[in-house]
Order: sequence, then structure tokens, then C-alpha cells
Amino acid sequence: MTDKTCPFCQGLGWVCENHPLRVWSEKLGGCRCGEGMPCACNTAEDPEIRVVIVEADTTWH
Repeated sequence: MTDKTCPFCQGLGWVCENHPLRVWSEKLGGCRCGEGMPCACNTAEDPEIRVVIVEADTTWH
């Protein structure tokens, strides 16, 4: 589970891989310049939740 009062992920459970002290959400004032990675407070046992999130580039030329 995640800490809802975490100062880094703000309860989301995910931080930016490039900036691990910023929440992985632009809406919450963080950034998404890198891949998402679990915050230190994200202690979920389910491996599906603990994986790194990668957003695919959907631009086709």
C-alpha cells in the first residue's frame, strides 16, 4: 500500500524515474519526463502494481 501523506508521491505510489522526489503526475505538480517507478512508500506485494510504467510513443510517421 502507499502512504497517503507521502511528500514525494502524494499518495499516488509512483514517482518520476528521472526525478524520484517528484510525483509521476503533471496534474499533481510533478513530472512525467521519465518512466514511472514505485515510490519508496509503495509496498504493494502484487508484482503487477510494482512494475515500472512505460508509456509507448504512439506517434506514427
